[in-house]
Amino acid sequence: MKQSLRQAIILIVGMLIFLQCTRKTISEPEPLIVTEPSSTDPAIGCTDAAATNFKLTATEDDCSCKYDYASKVSTKVPQDFTRKILMEEHSGTWCGWCPLAKETSKKLTVNPRVISVEVHYDDEMTADKSKVFTPLKNKYGYPAWPSGMVNRRKSIVGSTFIIGESDWAANVTDLLKTEKLTVGIAIESTLNGNDLTILSHVKVQTPTDETYGLGMYLVEDKVAGFPQANYASRNTLFQKYEAYSLPSMIENILHENVARDAIAPLIGGLNIPAAASKKAKVYKKLFKITLPSSIQVKENCQIIAFLINQKTNEIVNVQLAAVGQVKDWD
Repeated sequence: MKQSLRQAIILIVGMLIFLQCTRKTISEPEPLIVTEPSSTDPAIGCTDAAATNFKLTATEDDCSCKYDYASKVSTKVPQDFTRKILMEEHSGTWCGWCPLAKETSKKLTVNPRVISVEVHYDDEMTADKSKVFTPLKNKYGYPAWPSGMVNRRKSIVGSTFIIGESDWAANVTDLLKTEKLTVGIAIESTLNGNDLTILSHVKVQTPTDETYGLGMYLVEDKVAGFPQANYASRNTLFQKYEAYSLPSMIENILHENVARDAIAPLIGGLNIPAAASKKAKVYKKLFKITLPSSIQVKENCQIIAFLINQKTNEIVNVQLAAVGQVKDWD
């Protein structure tokens, strides 16, 4: 009798455990994880050999590249982006009129939407000509000093790409009228000693048939120790400029955003895949460089990335980020 009672109790307990497990299985199913399959087409995939998912047979990049980099850029991308303008100034310490251009640039870049880079020629701050000055000269012509380009667009005052300092403000003001664009850039980087790693992010929100390229400068801000010639010193024609009251050789001048290197091609840029421009996918690209020996203070280095329309050769949007920092979508 006792044996029969014991068996009955065991049977009842077993049934209760079975029913509870069954109820839990029904009410709390395991979550279904859905992953987007990668393309089975051998010609489509990540074409960057630096990526962890590089596809050797791929000839068409599908914006799927993944990198061994802990990204901090937001995955929530805004619907539009702040339009920023790039001023590329031709400069040199021997250029006596360049202090006037530096003043104009300083006034315009008070607006955070205006970014400038000094492209020096034939002085101690000249970057590798084959990567910086010569490509620009071959495309847009031999410049005068001081002069520059504003988004590489033909001037609204005249019809040249290379614009005199007196017309910079008019061109910048005209471009600033458009406040938002559907094309944007985010940049993040890490600096380990002199080794700089950059992860760029590009988003084209509205699918388009336009083709874009990514160009990128490495610049150093507040470069000291290179005196600047100043022809405006005590010249009554230039009394409205600060340079009028400065000596003919400015010893303590700080040169701003001096071009030190081209990380991505300045002409045409690195091709942005059709998957980004036509399918609105985020395009990521990793760059690794060693800082040039010309750098004085590496903490003053900045990255200027820009998107260029490869059909019109005009710059579409620009982003500026200090090395070792994150510049998120804006």
